[in-house]
Amino acid sequence: MQPETDPEPATDDHARNVAAELLQRIALDASGVPFNDDDPETWGEADAAVPKVVSLGEVRFHIVDADAVDLAVAAGAIEPGDITLCLRVEFDTSVGAATPALGQVVVVPTVEPGVTLAFGVWLTHADLHAPEAPDLGPNAVPNPVLDSIAPHQALLVQVMDAEDAP
Repeated sequence: MQPETDPEPATDDHARNVAAELLQRIALDASGVPFNDDDPETWGEADAAVPKVVSLGEVRFHIVDADAVDLAVAAGAIEPGDITLCLRVEFDTSVGAATPALGQVVVVPTVEPGVTLAFGVWLTHADLHAPEAPDLGPNAVPNPVLDSIAPHQALLVQVMDAEDAP
């Protein structure tokens, strides 16, 4: 006797590409424009300003791994056994598309009206391969799990407000 198995549900392009809003906390000057990071004369004022949450626009991504728990543990995003939604995604790189970076938040609408999920961008391929990354020395051991993040990919980890936590 063969056990019966349900076939995997078919997904379509709408399920694979999710429109989202990318948020970031940045310091804005009196006119509402971000400070120029390349101008040392504005650094003190930028540091003293209260950062505002601003939308950087829409971002589209394809979910590559809907259960990226091993990657999240290897990256230090969660502890083993934590129950947190972790995704490895590949971002659309079309002209004009927002490029997520470490520490930003991707807000994903759900099928339930008015309900969204917030994911922190925990690690991107660009972060792993940044030329300004610190040299960890000759005794550093590479973590092969982190090699699963390909170009234009990132680890997204669901974030919750303290009052939402169980």
